[in-house]
Amino acid sequence: MNQPFRRRSEPVLMLPPVITASLVVLAVIHVIRVFWLRPDQDQLVLLLFAFIPVRYGGMDLGGFQFPGGLGADIWTFVTYALLHGDISHLGVNALMLAAFGGPVARRLGSVRFLVLAAVCAAAGAALHLLIHWGQFMPVIGASAAVSGMLAASARFVFVPGAPLGGWRLA
Repeated sequence: MNQPFRRRSEPVLMLPPVITASLVVLAVIHVIRVFWLRPDQDQLVLLLFAFIPVRYGGMDLGGFQFPGGLGADIWTFVTYALLHGDISHLGVNALMLAAFGGPVARRLGSVRFLVLAAVCAAAGAALHLLIHWGQFMPVIGASAAVSGMLAASARFVFVPGAPLGGWRLA
């Protein structure tokens, strides 16, 4: 018996698994912060994981010690990128990550993509520290990592054989 012709539908989004997983992680963290944590618990999360320039000196805190010690001094250069202020902040970063992170993840693979994202986040934090030394305002959001993906994807567009490869001058 003949099977009727079945049209196979394509997925709406063709995101690499590392991008999908990254978006899920960002969303889950935001949902936990918004719906499950009390304000005092969320403040502790910010003190532990947001990037706060004053943590690195430049101001007398009257004996206040940031939680997390040396470990937090190191990991906040990356973990701040996992936190977002509100749903629109998360949404814009997620949209940009999907648009520009996808091509980069396909080109680099999952591990190198995650390393690049961490390096871009750390570079953004380092620049922020340089410009805003001693300020107490916490920095959160994946914008630096996403900007790094935009730059990397722009770089790949001009490689020979890529969509704009013929426009490359050198």
